[in-house]
Amino acid sequence: MVVVSPDQVILALDVDTAEEALQWAKRFHGKVGTFKVGLQLYLRAGPEVLSGLHRLDAPVFLDLKFHDIPNTVGKAVAAASVWRPRFLTVHTSGGREMMEAAASSAPDGTDVLGVTVLTSLDEASVTEIGWANGIPLAVDRLSALARKAGLGGVVCSPHEAAQERAAWGRLAEIVTPGVRPPGSKQNDQARAKTASEAITAGASRIVIGRPVLQAADPERALEFILEGKG
Repeated sequence: MVVVSPDQVILALDVDTAEEALQWAKRFHGKVGTFKVGLQLYLRAGPEVLSGLHRLDAPVFLDLKFHDIPNTVGKAVAAASVWRPRFLTVHTSGGREMMEAAASSAPDGTDVLGVTVLTSLDEASVTEIGWANGIPLAVDRLSALARKAGLGGVVCSPHEAAQERAAWGRLAEIVTPGVRPPGSKQNDQARAKTASEAITAGASRIVIGRPVLQAADPERALEFILEGKG
């Protein structure tokens, strides 16, 4: 059993309003390391939420997964830099030049992370896309581009955490969504593992949302994960 530290937990604020997001942030401030603001919340109330998190001095994982031509992504990262996020994401499939533009536009203190293969995709989905050699090789190739581009690490499923830790070394950020406690619903996660399995495999941080936010006792659900039982 591996104990998970609070700083290794990124709580996904996948809700519809700034009010609800900030209530969760206040409730779990100091109990988790970082709060994730993704597309759903950002498009509904991005500036309000990010301002509120800034006032709380709460670290932000700005998970917008930029994917466009290098010039556009560079300017998007520069625009997002006003919020001084702890982490910011881009899609590695956008290519090395796009990732270089993102890395060079990020402020000091912000790690740009490359999203490799989404945790909702299984082998059949990856083959359908056209990556005929399977998930591990696709992640490996995209991750190699991210290293060449100077990114701070990658986002991958817990199933690829060990190979990514070996490739990146001890200090890089290996962030894993697709974390589910034993017996919980997988939802749209095709490649899930428990939090302790992800950390054991080499993840530096885990992203978790619904298993905590939708729990009957959210604090106890988080404690269960931190104790290495989830």
